[in-house]
Amino acid sequence: MGARYILALVLMIVVMVAWSLFYGNRFAPQPEDPETTEQTTPDTGEATIDPETQATPDGATAPIDSDLFKQVQESPDDSMVNVQTDNYTIVFNEKLGIAKQWRLNRFPDRADPQGVPLNLIPDNALNCLALKFGSAQLALDALRATWKADKSEINITSGDGVETLTFTTTIGDKLWVAKQFVFQPDTYFVDMTVTFQNVSDQPLLMGSNEPANGYELQWGRGINADLLPYEKRSGKRGRHGKEGAKAFIGNGKPERQLKPERALETVLWAGMDSQYFTAMMIPDPQTAATYRLTETPQANTAADITVIAPMETASLVIPGFYLQPQQKQPNTFRLYVGPKDDTILKTIEAPNVPEATENTINLSKIIDFGFFSPIAWGMLWVFKGVHNVFGNYGISIILLTALVKIFSYPFTHKAHKSMKKMQKLQPQLLELKEKYRDDPQKLNRATMRVYKENGVNPLGGCIPWIPQIPIFWALFALLGSAVELRGAPFMLWIDDLSAPDTLIELPFTIPLIITQIDAIRLLPIINGLTTWLQQKFVGNMAPATDNMQMKLMQFMPLIFIFIFYNWASGFVLYWLCNNVFTVAQQYLQNRYATDEDEIIVVDGKKRNNARQKRNS
Repeated sequence: MGARYILALVLMIVVMVAWSLFYGNRFAPQPEDPETTEQTTPDTGEATIDPETQATPDGATAPIDSDLFKQVQESPDDSMVNVQTDNYTIVFNEKLGIAKQWRLNRFPDRADPQGVPLNLIPDNALNCLALKFGSAQLALDALRATWKADKSEINITSGDGVETLTFTTTIGDKLWVAKQFVFQPDTYFVDMTVTFQNVSDQPLLMGSNEPANGYELQWGRGINADLLPYEKRSGKRGRHGKEGAKAFIGNGKPERQLKPERALETVLWAGMDSQYFTAMMIPDPQTAATYRLTETPQANTAADITVIAPMETASLVIPGFYLQPQQKQPNTFRLYVGPKDDTILKTIEAPNVPEATENTINLSKIIDFGFFSPIAWGMLWVFKGVHNVFGNYGISIILLTALVKIFSYPFTHKAHKSMKKMQKLQPQLLELKEKYRDDPQKLNRATMRVYKENGVNPLGGCIPWIPQIPIFWALFALLGSAVELRGAPFMLWIDDLSAPDTLIELPFTIPLIITQIDAIRLLPIINGLTTWLQQKFVGNMAPATDNMQMKLMQFMPLIFIFIFYNWASGFVLYWLCNNVFTVAQQYLQNRYATDEDEIIVVDGKKRNNARQKRNS
């Protein structure tokens, strides 16, 4: 028992330290000091023109009307355009031509008592599907431009077919712009075509002196977090994840910011990412779009846990081009705003790609299960298979635990025999310790000789833990990233395997060092009891331990309760089942132990302790 539980305690401490080192800083409020932010493109939302002066024909400067630089502001009286499908509900601000809400109808907001559909767009986000021009003059004119929609409402919840929505505006007196959205039933993606037309009698440069910067299609700032009720009450987000702006260039993993040497590479998609959901912009491959991360440290964003990356905006940058008089130039994008479900993501393709062409954008790369991702993907495949039969992911976790115990049985049986022999060897080891107490080297050699003669591995009790370590991390990653397990009920009061179970909510909060208690959670308490039962059951056959170790073992069940108190109930269920199966396995091993298991070697001679016990 000593080696096994010491290893368990070490693993728990490692988990806590790793959690703090790798994930803790990601939940801290975003820094508001520009000096502490990364060197990204500043987002001022204004044209790069001095608003105080303008050039005159003779080269001098003269004051200009400040009204030219007044940007169209959002107001409560703005007209909204509502789009309703079975999968999502979108609210557009007509005057600004941007999306203000994007609710996923099949995924309720778990932090809302009414369970309204989860909205992914933060309230203060003004860049969701906004256009930002590289030309300083167009950027200035765009500040005063207002958009007009051709419809006030769209409803295709009954599968009535494809519907379109078009916003139009004129930028200055030269450029006409249209955003056309195509909505389809039973999908999570929306096709968007941005069309530019030069309505002047002079050629128009769409871009700046930098050829790669024609205009940007933006999404941000930030994305709404999928909070749990206890997180919203406490004001602290307890889950981990590499969330925020992301871009993918076709190899490696999606990155928050591309390195300088890769900044001009064509991207396959870019957007914002949260724990279980994503909002991605997929360009037509022919546009050769690049990626830009814009950080706004001066943004008026409080330390609000409801928003992930509240200062980040992800942009697709379209290279500059010329428009001849009356010429039109369309660019097509596909928008995916929905769950990070591999089954759905594999079907999403780039726009204007022939159907026979192999899907190469790999949108599934947005799902990241970490270091043990191959094991996590295998576990998810098993989970889905069991769920198709039983319709319950909790049963999947129980069967997975049983499968792990069966797989590790040979190791456990060998460890059991090793620990039994260790227990029987304790008198001889104590004699050796007394005999060679002044010569540590001889004591070590004599001890190892006794171990070798009896075929004992001092670390044998730790062997059954080895195959469980990757399972431990893979299941942890699954519960924190697999949208299939989000909101998945098990039974009775356990209604979400990806969240802590809640039996009774308390009207107060008890802050502790490693957790906080604001509800009565029965599953961690039951897990602590089974840990105590396992400790007592296995303790009668484990080697003797010193007083300090014994005292430490007595507190292990209590420590486990607090460690797991606010963890996902699916993970605690796995640990609980592991305890129960371990006790049952130990019981069977003790009951069917043979006399051969009791044979030890003392001074080179075999001795059967079981036979001696019966004779006495």
